[in-house]
Amino acid sequence: MKKDTKKRFQVNELEADWGDFLVDADAVASLRFFDRAIKAAAQNDPGIVREAWDQRQTIVTSNGRDFMRYIQEFQNPPNNPACRDLWGLLVIPNAQLAREKGLQTIRRGLHVLQREPLRWPGAALLNLYVRLTADGRAGIHRFKRCPFSEHPERGIHINEPWNTW
Repeated sequence: MKKDTKKRFQVNELEADWGDFLVDADAVASLRFFDRAIKAAAQNDPGIVREAWDQRQTIVTSNGRDFMRYIQEFQNPPNNPACRDLWGLLVIPNAQLAREKGLQTIRRGLHVLQREPLRWPGAALLNLYVRLTADGRAGIHRFKRCPFSEHPERGIHINEPWNTW
């Protein structure tokens, strides 16, 4: 019998709560690249951000600039002590050919360290902002997390090597 060497969780066991991808209307052509992705029901960007948070999904869009603003406002609302971490943002190119090339390179995860790829549930838990370029490369940044998530004792424990990344 073949032994399963694939770790179930890379970053933290909370990865199991990830709800897959939520695709904005301008990126619906990408639905076929992801096994369980769904089209957003909300009709505007702030509504999609809320829907993604409610469903624990990573937003997929070609409209990164507006979503960056709405995500930052949602995660850290002004004059409000509460903050809410999302499950990341994937911005893909508008051009169909560039989109297909880039999506093939990240379909199963992100190549961020010289190890196994960071699978999407782990990337989502880290709340990453991933922007695919027209040449198929991925620019990766981390959204600022809520202070309670980063608390050394009561926060979310992030496994190595992702805790210093």
